[in-house]
Amino acid sequence: MNHDVTAPLAEAYKKWALIGVLDQLCQQLDLTDTQYETARERYKAIGDWLAAGESPHLQNANIYAHGSIGLGTANKPVGRNEFDVDLMCHLPALGPATSAAAVKALVGTRLREHGKYREMLEEKPRCWRINYANEFHLDITPSVPNPQCMSGGELVPDKKLATWKPTNPEGYMNRFEAYSNLRPVFYLGEALAKATRADVEPFPGQEMSKPLLKRIVQLLKRHRDHEFLAPTRKDLAPISIIITTLAAWSYAECVAKQQYANPFELIIDVIARMPKFIQIEDVGGHKFYVVENETTIGENFAEKWTRDERLATAFFTWHKNALSAFNMLIRAEGVDAIGTHLSKSFGVPLEYARRSLEPLTNAISVARAAGTLQVAPSLGVVTSAMRAGVAVRQNTFFGR
Repeated sequence: MNHDVTAPLAEAYKKWALIGVLDQLCQQLDLTDTQYETARERYKAIGDWLAAGESPHLQNANIYAHGSIGLGTANKPVGRNEFDVDLMCHLPALGPATSAAAVKALVGTRLREHGKYREMLEEKPRCWRINYANEFHLDITPSVPNPQCMSGGELVPDKKLATWKPTNPEGYMNRFEAYSNLRPVFYLGEALAKATRADVEPFPGQEMSKPLLKRIVQLLKRHRDHEFLAPTRKDLAPISIIITTLAAWSYAECVAKQQYANPFELIIDVIARMPKFIQIEDVGGHKFYVVENETTIGENFAEKWTRDERLATAFFTWHKNALSAFNMLIRAEGVDAIGTHLSKSFGVPLEYARRSLEPLTNAISVARAAGTLQVAPSLGVVTSAMRAGVAVRQNTFFGR
């Protein structure tokens, strides 16, 4: 038996198959179209209400979504119904000479004039929150133009409302979208190429239903949410903007410099390279961390790490665990084992995990019924006649 052919072929097919499994899992974590549309209608109505106010500074108010909703990387929350919708309330008629506290108060005063919003309004240090019980909450952060940013950046209040801080949500979203649109190149390894002929059908689930980078971010954030679910650990969880930024930079480098046999290997490499993009300087024995917003000057997503070393430690520990969780997927043998690992690693009900595996198990069942299910012993299943393969009846690699 020629194991030099069957081993890489079986493993490659499994990795391709796992892409479909992970995409199915993400689809179950995605917010529904109805949730997106309801949130959009509600924040558009808020924008209309603000712009209809008597203050001339509000008349050109522009409310838009940013964060995970704007990036297309939002997940259903863990352990609660309400999801977060981050909004900017951009006021182009104002500028940095205006008091940050006064601008925030201007927005809050107008929201309180609406009977319904007044009952749902909650003040936060930098923003106003409108709570829709059992649905979502809208965090509305006021901003003004940043004349020093040539990329259309904005300024938002700091937590003490004492000054303005630079940011650029629209620029960031545009840059992330550009990274997401980068297309990786996949090749068939030499052994797989030799074994692959017209009689070998591709395994199902080879494509993601969203750009691969967005799925990577969703999966990493879900793993983060599960790992830091305990109340005593929530404050240490790596913030989403750091995970998203590092994943985007790593993805761009991987796509530019490497070719991969399959998307699963690309996912592993993207996750593995993420820490290299964190700038760390040691000054007098004290570490300074930088993960900058490349679309504007002066915004460091990791500024809190410098003040609290526990946050950096928590990130690196989580990153190690996340990489291990993905590597363990390829080592899990049997559908039940894969489902259990998905459930434990990503904090989803076992029902979700099993549902994610349905395309895989269905394909195996169809192939078995047609008498075309083949296996390389102790390695894996493919769904057509494979050289040096052995016909399968029971106890396959995937456990079906």
